[in-house]
Amino acid sequence: MSNETLAGITVKENVDFKQVVRRLVDDITFAEGTCDFTPTGEITLDERILEIKKLQIQRQICKGDLGAENGNLLHDWDAAEVQNGQLPTSLTDALIATILGGAAANNETLIWNGDATNAGEYDGFVTLIAAAGVSPSAGSGSLSSSNIIANLGLLVAACPMGVKTSQEKPIIYLSQNAWEAYMIANAGTGNGWYTYGGPDMPKQYLGYQMHVCPGLPANHMLIAQKSNLWFGTNVLSDWNEVKVLDMTDLDASDNVRFRARFFAGAQIGFPAEIATWGANF
Repeated sequence: MSNETLAGITVKENVDFKQVVRRLVDDITFAEGTCDFTPTGEITLDERILEIKKLQIQRQICKGDLGAENGNLLHDWDAAEVQNGQLPTSLTDALIATILGGAAANNETLIWNGDATNAGEYDGFVTLIAAAGVSPSAGSGSLSSSNIIANLGLLVAACPMGVKTSQEKPIIYLSQNAWEAYMIANAGTGNGWYTYGGPDMPKQYLGYQMHVCPGLPANHMLIAQKSNLWFGTNVLSDWNEVKVLDMTDLDASDNVRFRARFFAGAQIGFPAEIATWGANF
């Protein structure tokens, strides 16, 4: 199930359809020492519902479609297995890999842009933030190498000071085109080492970690704490499993069925602590 966004947010496993997710906040302050006990602050316990949705992928292939009369697939896969009515192991493995890769890629898109009113989708972060309507906005518009640094400055400035000074530092999440604009801008100012340093080069702006999310819509950015963005599922291993069923002994057909089934959902903790850039928020 691995995708770029999940590596930068909080993943909650073993969610049973709905789970109350709590986020503990305590701005610690000191008081003069005494012999008595007098509470000097408050512990805030934010509570939201993380609901996961049952999703699935179902595919079917006919072994007869691999015959020579349908092209040269027999040259690509094991011809003997096909002629014996079996699906080549190499083809099965390739189909499973394609399904799992497609599931991860589609989830990368849904985790930002999903809309639970659509079949096969759950509410993504963009949908949730827009529905909450309380996240500070730094603006919107097209991002380019000529304005990305200035607009990143506006985004950081819009982030609440309490978030920026907390022990858990926020992360800047960028769309792919925003990150590319940032690299070009750096190259233009002579920081070519930053642009061509490769995937191991730390991604930062003003000391804040940057996380590139291909599923985030173009010209969109946000800054938030990792603990404020949640993805929930039931069993993580479900995302790495595809059931394969040869139907020959069941209905005498030459069909082979593939099925993957899993759960997914997203939620945000404190929407007022997420600063955004982009028209969809």
